[in-house]
Amino acid sequence: MQRAIEMMHDRQRAMTSTLLALRTIARKNLKAGTPPDFAQLRRLFRYIERFPQKLHQPAEEKHLFPVVLRRDAGAERAVKRARRDHATCLGYLDRLRAALAYWEKGDPNAGPQVAVLADDYVRFARLHARIETRDVLSVAVKVLSEQDWHTIEQAFGAVDDPLARSKGRADCAAALQALDGR
Repeated sequence: MQRAIEMMHDRQRAMTSTLLALRTIARKNLKAGTPPDFAQLRRLFRYIERFPQKLHQPAEEKHLFPVVLRRDAGAERAVKRARRDHATCLGYLDRLRAALAYWEKGDPNAGPQVAVLADDYVRFARLHARIETRDVLSVAVKVLSEQDWHTIEQAFGAVDDPLARSKGRADCAAALQALDGR
């Protein structure tokens, strides 16, 4: 049980850290009046697109949420909220993708938009993580069996998130560089 929960928290931290890095790069370059390293911004964006959106959240929806609902139907409202939050993340991702593309093409209004969107997205992601922990994981801890947790841990462990296991900036930079090769 504990390992599955740690994996979820590690991945949520990796996502918020990535969004914060994107926001920080945008803000610093806007303040300096210089173009950002768009290759780095694209790497950060691809990470968010690939791991939290396409692997982590679907794993929660496939392996955690249904088991929680089978064990406690009273968790339906919380699970629906978590699923809505995941859908909302896709909207943030689409808007951020568009703003980054416009900024890279030279639109002067797109840079501030990237910074604001990344800030809004990170706030939303942090809120989602708190609510998911409070309303879904708290129920899961009470109602899931050891076998349920083992199955969830196996499913979550099958997704190798390189930033979730990174321990510092050098690890993160190497993980992002490695993603370019995948």
